[in-house]
Amino acid sequence: MRTIHSQFGRHASVARLGLLAALTLIIAAPLWAQQETGSITVGGSAHVHGPVVVHGRLTVAGRVHSRGPLTAAFFSGPATARGLPYAGGYLKVFKGPLTVHGSMVVQGDLLVDGPLTVDGPLEANGGIDADGPMQERDYAR
Repeated sequence: MRTIHSQFGRHASVARLGLLAALTLIIAAPLWAQQETGSITVGGSAHVHGPVVVHGRLTVAGRVHSRGPLTAAFFSGPATARGLPYAGGYLKVFKGPLTVHGSMVVQGDLLVDGPLTVDGPLEANGGIDADGPMQERDYAR
């Protein structure tokens, strides 16, 4: 009789450890998921909660501000952002890291809570600013 209870107790302990591990993974998982997209146009301003990587050209009709380091092939302005910023104050919020495979056009302002990395040029009509270092990779343009 004692062997049955000790085996049951052992299985219950293993089950409790498994449940505890699963709960730890759920709690420790990031609250925001990685977002990946192809070329994108935002018809107003954009605020990204997390780092942004653009594998192409970034064109912004307004201002660009990164709350972290900012790296691009080169910085340029004024930009041709296919129209003026939307006067109604449209704001698109992206939660989590954002990766754009292609070009990104923002017809308003762009605020990034984290580093901003652009493989191509970063063009903006407003200012380009960062809380961290700003670096251009293509010095021979």
